[in-house]
Amino acid sequence: MNQIVERIKKQYPDPTIELNYSNPFELLVALILSARCTDARTNKITEELFKIYPTAKELKDANFDELNGIISSCSMHNTKAKNLIELAKEICEKYDCEVPKSLEELTSLPGVGRKTANIVLSMGFGIPAVGVDTHVLRVANRLGISNSKKAETVENDIMEKVNQEDWIVFYTGLILLGRHICKAKKPDCKSCFLNDICPKIGVNG
Repeated sequence: MNQIVERIKKQYPDPTIELNYSNPFELLVALILSARCTDARTNKITEELFKIYPTAKELKDANFDELNGIISSCSMHNTKAKNLIELAKEICEKYDCEVPKSLEELTSLPGVGRKTANIVLSMGFGIPAVGVDTHVLRVANRLGISNSKKAETVENDIMEKVNQEDWIVFYTGLILLGRHICKAKKPDCKSCFLNDICPKIGVNG
């Protein structure tokens, strides 16, 4: 396990995700929009969106039809538009228009699940947390870090096996590994920097 962690840290030394943002609010909005939408598409949407609604203060007063039009190229845009306005209202009413810094507070907001909350905590505030998306879940299973298909169980398994100071770089590394090398249908094992130590659980061929 230590070897896996060290190789991940060497390959992906700077914890990052492929969404564009400059503060926790922008990250939160981008994550909500990115559900079932590519990061590239989300980044195009947020480039326009943040010019009009740069903070929760502006977004809470957004016109639904106008907001829905801006985000219409991503899936589930009607629900996302509704959630974003309600989310902004709650952030301003309960937290003085600042994104809260706890898992409980974040997951109480409309449209915010555990994965999104953990990514905001870690990437937005630098608070140790593990965000488990489909890539993290898949790669953690293939590496034998977890045998669960439940995101929260995988999250706990990673937190138990990886030192807290490495949580952020580790899970973001798994995301990038899953996106670009350890893909769902055709993992590129020959090009993978973990090839010689990966048990390849569930990988065909």
